[in-house]
Amino acid sequence: MRTKVNIVSSFMFYMWNKWSLEECMHVFNNDPHFWNKWEYACESGTMGAAERFYAELSDHNRELLVNRACELYYGNRNISDNKKTE
Repeated sequence: MRTKVNIVSSFMFYMWNKWSLEECMHVFNNDPHFWNKWEYACESGTMGAAERFYAELSDHNRELLVNRACELYYGNRNISDNKKTE
């Protein structure tokens, strides 16, 4: 079940563990603008970069990013890891 806590946790663990150029291209349809935006968010360090990046996105693009996070993570668990143990 998608609770508020589950969604936030999914997003945070996704950004900490999975976020990469390849993921960015997947989420945002191969548009390099978003990777440039990510790099800008990291200019003052990676601490808080996910939050800065998220704040710069439109509502539509936030939804794309969060949906991908929830597709790959269930709270703090990687969904593909869960399937291996079922």
